[in-house]
Amino acid sequence: MTDRWFSEQELQRLSRPTMDRAVEAIDAGDLDEARRLCGEMKHEWQMLHDLMASGVLDLVSFIQQRLGDEGVEQAWTQSMGRGWRRHHDAIVALDRRELVELLAATWRAHSCSGVGPNPGSFTISEDDEKVTFTMNPCGSGQRLVRNGAYEGLPDGGGTREAHDWSFGRKGFPLYCTHCSFMNESMPIQWSGYPLYPSEPPEDYSSDPCTWYWYKDPDDIPERHWQRYGATKPGRQAS
Repeated sequence: MTDRWFSEQELQRLSRPTMDRAVEAIDAGDLDEARRLCGEMKHEWQMLHDLMASGVLDLVSFIQQRLGDEGVEQAWTQSMGRGWRRHHDAIVALDRRELVELLAATWRAHSCSGVGPNPGSFTISEDDEKVTFTMNPCGSGQRLVRNGAYEGLPDGGGTREAHDWSFGRKGFPLYCTHCSFMNESMPIQWSGYPLYPSEPPEDYSSDPCTWYWYKDPDDIPERHWQRYGATKPGRQAS
């Protein structure tokens, strides 16, 4: 019979959300402990985030090896239709200004608070017609490339041919193909408009990935429809 490893109090502490413990430390005036817990929480999320992103890449690569690029297209179409559609519909119904704050929260989560190798980072800018999110690197797909997740994958982990859903590129990183379906092609089918018109990096080692949120969706450039052989609809009524 071995000695007990943990007390009941220690086990209870280990099962409680880190942020709850940090807030309690702040309320108790123990700022050093609160700071320690906040730093700990950054790395908790980064480990899980990177594990899941890498797992998605490996899964999509497996699909490609069994079913080819066509299988990748079918898998994303099925997945997005089941899971992303309800989020798309909720986003379309939101006030467009409110969405900027929600999208910023999404990219803060993807950045993993700036920890880990090649930490995710982004800036936000605004002009008269749109708000632009510039990621360098993107906290998920671009970090996978920079952190070597594609090394050793069959076909280099890229598309075998150029497709509209690979932004017209052969060898496009498989993980990042989901953005085409999520941001542009499937929203065009569902609502007539791209959701987050985007431009992937030309050079993943140095260039940013850029997403746009237009204040008026009628101002979205036609190229985001033309990629998919679609036609931009006429201006919506006010």
